[in-house]
Amino acid sequence: MYILGYDVGGTKISTVIGNESGEIIGKIVRRTAREYGKTGITEQLISMGEDLIEKKNIDKISKIGIIFAGPVDSEKGVIISSPNIIGLKNYNITEELKNHFKVPVYLQNDAIASTIAEKLYGSGKNYSNFVYMTLSTGIGGGIFINNRLYKGSHGMAGEFGHMVILPNGPLCGCGRRGCLEALASGRGITRRVVENISAIKNSTIFSDMNPGDIDAKEIFAAKESGDMFAQLIVEETIYYLAVGLVNIINALDPDAIIIGGGISREGDNLFKPLRLAVKEEMKSMKRPVKIIKALDNGADLGCIAITQYEEM
Repeated sequence: MYILGYDVGGTKISTVIGNESGEIIGKIVRRTAREYGKTGITEQLISMGEDLIEKKNIDKISKIGIIFAGPVDSEKGVIISSPNIIGLKNYNITEELKNHFKVPVYLQNDAIASTIAEKLYGSGKNYSNFVYMTLSTGIGGGIFINNRLYKGSHGMAGEFGHMVILPNGPLCGCGRRGCLEALASGRGITRRVVENISAIKNSTIFSDMNPGDIDAKEIFAAKESGDMFAQLIVEETIYYLAVGLVNIINALDPDAIIIGGGISREGDNLFKPLRLAVKEEMKSMKRPVKIIKALDNGADLGCIAITQYEEM
């Protein structure tokens, strides 16, 4: 059975075709037509789906999965709010696709979808209780307890980015101060560099860069090149992440924490010091929790996985 999947983000939309085994057969990516609201986005999804089906010479798809970077009502197929795309608030994005393609359509938040992908196709297969955390522009995640996805009473469990790590710290997008997301997300790491103008001027690398070109990837690369300011920023970030992970461990006692998102691609430059910092931060509450890198294509597989998990 072929499954059509969409990853709808504020800057780009990825469309994939995969199968129940988690094999991605084809993929196309296009800029999000965000200025055209719900009509433009819906037409874009239909067009991209038709183009990919034709390109891969597929006769029929069996179902569709849509993942979205924002809060959704997965049961109703409704986007609750859309901070990055105008006009999608309280929009049923599944209805027109269902009518057009004549197949069931599933909707899920992107971080939850990646969590399900880990359970079906990744390291999560090995654990009954695990937490998935995405480290990207923001920080989010999902939770499996006793082999079942835990959504919470209002479907908002897993908002790990909004636990306060540094009281009276930098303002977060949620309105609180010192959240993990404000400190250790891609946006948060970059902000901590760019706001420290005097340190940038003294940096061997950042002093020659346009502040608009500085991002988390550049900061980790500068650290590896020996830039002392970047090293300080990365070490602080590791500490903030370790505090957040230990809070999660103490609250949920998982078998493992699986970390994905763009920052996870730093590999050992992130995971080796992070594992040591978590071990140190647990103090007398130590336990054998694994800190594991997530699937590299978790978002692509998430589109497929949500159509599988809903039927389990």
